[in-house]
Amino acid sequence: MSVITSITMKITILIALFAVSVHGAPRERLELPRLPLKVLVRSDLPLIEARIVGGQVVEPNSLPFQISLQRRNFAGFAHSCGGSVYNENYIVDAAHCVDGFDASNLLVVAGAHSLLIESGFEQRRLVKNVTIHPAYDRETVENDISILELESALDFSEGKVAPIDLGTDLIKSDSVVTVSGWGALSANSINYLMPNLLRKVDIPVVSNKVCAEAYGDGSIADSMLCAGFDQGGMDSCQGDSGGPLFTSNPFTLVGIVSWGYGCAEAGYPGVYTRVADFIEFIESVTGTASTNQSNFIFN
Repeated sequence: MSVITSITMKITILIALFAVSVHGAPRERLELPRLPLKVLVRSDLPLIEARIVGGQVVEPNSLPFQISLQRRNFAGFAHSCGGSVYNENYIVDAAHCVDGFDASNLLVVAGAHSLLIESGFEQRRLVKNVTIHPAYDRETVENDISILELESALDFSEGKVAPIDLGTDLIKSDSVVTVSGWGALSANSINYLMPNLLRKVDIPVVSNKVCAEAYGDGSIADSMLCAGFDQGGMDSCQGDSGGPLFTSNPFTLVGIVSWGYGCAEAGYPGVYTRVADFIEFIESVTGTASTNQSNFIFN
């Protein structure tokens, strides 16, 4: 491929990203990967290719903190991002999932397993207010976190919907973490193969130093967290944005799906917002600490 062709394609992607940031994602498909500009314009990056993301379907309602963030369109609401239940009234999400969208055009669906078939455990809540981190930067994707206030409280009484704890400690490299969502199974830039059922995948944490070697100096901030296999093959993808990166026993939120090059590309780990760096922000918006999970029974 010629240098001119490569540069032309990157400019085309930049234009598409700008259009998404201004006008929102097209109704027929999910938004393109959000990459920091200094990463996107690098001439040595390979083209995005289709790659099936590994993982498995979870047991229904086994991740009761997972939500589907949906955006209003001409037909109602459609899934756009993931998210995590913080307490009865608030959801932790990515800033880029709600940037440019009015709260009235957002819907949170908790307790879902299938996005097509109702189980009866779904709880739908309109969003009352959106708070994006004041230092969120669209170009670098730093501070990619937002808090969604719900119009009415979630019901935790049946245990199908429950909060997740926040990770306050820095997680070590090579620690195994889990990411979940209804995101694409393929990163093909033309079509996204979307799953119907909630899925998860276990991946190792990658040091910020190694991550920066892949994406370039200055691309990985201290408040970011990277995870993925060097050989690729397992990763979060479009539609997983805003969703949880977590550890288990108990469930603890350590990251928020933020950005990455393609999905499951070898040598390019996924990049997440490091939750431990934003505890003060979360509690300042919500005015309360997370409800302890030990009060809930998970089936």
